[in-house]
Amino acid sequence: MGKPAWMEEEQERAEDLKRSGATVNNTAPKLARVTRAPKRMQKAFYIQNIHAQAFEKLVFNQKMKKGKKAPDLAEEAIELLLSKYKEKL
Repeated sequence: MGKPAWMEEEQERAEDLKRSGATVNNTAPKLARVTRAPKRMQKAFYIQNIHAQAFEKLVFNQKMKKGKKAPDLAEEAIELLLSKYKEKL
């Protein structure tokens, strides 16, 4: 047995609204799209304990200030290294 007629009508109405971009209640708040972080890749390399601790401290301090997160800080460090050695990203 297929869908009842009212369900087909509602589905068709929803598709029309989706295509037009309109809503039933234009005064209702709309969900904002969340911008996602760029796709990242995990890299495994070993660093000295003193460097790891300093990095973790930096990440913690930034977290307390609502600053950058660890991946962003690591990317910034890589960009600084590339700049220092005149390499391109």
